[in-house]
Amino acid sequence: MRKLLIIASFILFIFSVSAQNNEDIIKKQLQERGEVYISISEVTANKNKESLIFFDYDKSENNRLYFYANKKAINSIKIKSVDIRLEAIPSLLNTVAMLDNAELFTSNWDAYPTYEQYDSIMHKFASDYPQICKFHNLGSLQSGRKIMAIQLGDSIDFDINEPQFLYTSTMHGDETVGYIMSLRLIEYLLQNYNSNARVKYLMDNVDIWINPLANPDGTYYTGNSSVNGAKRYNMNNVDINRNFPDPEDGPHPDGKTYQAETQIFMNFADSMRFTMSANMHSGAEVVNYPWDTWSQLPADDDWWVRVSKMFADTAQYNSPNGYMTMFGTGYTNGYQWYSVWGGRQDYMNFFKHCREVTLELSNTKLLAESQLQDHWNYLRPSLLNYLQEVTYGIRGKITDSITGLPLHAKIEILNHDIDSSLIYSSDSGFYFRPIFAGTYDVKYSANGYKSKIFSISAINNSAIIKDVQLATDPDAINTNENSNNILLFPNPVINILNIKSDLAISSYKIYNTLGSLIMHENVNNSSRVNINVSDCKSGVYFIQIETLKGSITHKFLKN
Repeated sequence: MRKLLIIASFILFIFSVSAQNNEDIIKKQLQERGEVYISISEVTANKNKESLIFFDYDKSENNRLYFYANKKAINSIKIKSVDIRLEAIPSLLNTVAMLDNAELFTSNWDAYPTYEQYDSIMHKFASDYPQICKFHNLGSLQSGRKIMAIQLGDSIDFDINEPQFLYTSTMHGDETVGYIMSLRLIEYLLQNYNSNARVKYLMDNVDIWINPLANPDGTYYTGNSSVNGAKRYNMNNVDINRNFPDPEDGPHPDGKTYQAETQIFMNFADSMRFTMSANMHSGAEVVNYPWDTWSQLPADDDWWVRVSKMFADTAQYNSPNGYMTMFGTGYTNGYQWYSVWGGRQDYMNFFKHCREVTLELSNTKLLAESQLQDHWNYLRPSLLNYLQEVTYGIRGKITDSITGLPLHAKIEILNHDIDSSLIYSSDSGFYFRPIFAGTYDVKYSANGYKSKIFSISAINNSAIIKDVQLATDPDAINTNENSNNILLFPNPVINILNIKSDLAISSYKIYNTLGSLIMHENVNNSSRVNINVSDCKSGVYFIQIETLKGSITHKFLKN
């Protein structure tokens, strides 16, 4: 959840009725919806420092702080009598128009689709444009609703050597502006592929993925026929944007198991190699860039400021005065706004080596249907600009200098990369590194190969191609020849992976196929090691074993 330095604890509530009646109203709403929307004065928050930990901060307005809360949060405090208000549910402040059941979604985009119509629209995109559009069901929820995505590009049916880009929206179910903007963006790219040079360039050079609705159970909480009354949380009353592994606060920062929506997305992210992404919200009008969880700025802070400013400036240029001007600029570093743990943005940046930003698209969460067209006009150029950024930076292919075969390699910018900002090439050897203009020492390395360092000058709004051939390292080859001294079993493994060695083992590290370190242990020069891998997801892993004679890497399969 979001951590506020000025907040942590409160004890008492006030409402326009008695405290007991207020408590009854809150409990009744919790029973009906699983969440309540409340506010507390900043004065009261500042006087108490410890127990808003279970409350999900939403905004600050008129010297009050607004929160969503579930039953666990309410039960963690005492409802008595001072300065807490139960607020109107944002998704019930106005009623938006839904499409007629008999109506097909048209280019007017002046109403919200039912869930069934959303499903039909997504399939229709793929059936109408089968050469450049593909439908994907990322996973189904217990409710039967699906988390769906559209893949766009000129090479959707085979492995391609292009950067992968993702737009996703509405992980908070009552924040629906990005839901419609995402659908409109899919339609725009498809309809303009053969007539707009920029659209064709993007579709031909980027593997584009768009997931319009990441929390369908929240958005269609009142039923598949309406988004009116949508809720922030999922069906289990969990905030999905507090449910991801966190760089600072560990695997379960909210104290809850990974929700189905979270697990579906993490599995999806594991199967891809996104270079850039953005997740869309509403309730504010600002571009929020990493980090959210801690105060240190990202390695690529200059780049983040540039692309965030471009998004906000372009939106301001295409809209009336006052749109996307929060903080005076329209963009902010996340922690400097307010801190979050368990957020999707930091998960993607830290664990997936992806550049993900949070886009807050409207002060109103459930935007009136009459304003959807205007917001599309405000945002379309900015959405295209951010998408095009994935085609810039340092990029190329890394191969074996003798065989020409692609290498899975690590790309580090020396004296620059921190907090997982380094990247890895894909199995096909291609890599894509967004970067601010400047001259950098870039190190390329792979297991069993001699590393190389090059000085590379990057230019904003340009792609610098640097292909690299790595030569095998004789010392590494000799080390690996000793791998017969290492016995790894069972392989495939379900729970316990055993290492038996004639060599003393000092430590081991386990990496996933993206090169992310997921397990590390010093084992005190043992000849036999037992490793519990039951919590690892199914898939291929690499284990790097340190012995007295050097490093040995093996591959194993987790079932």
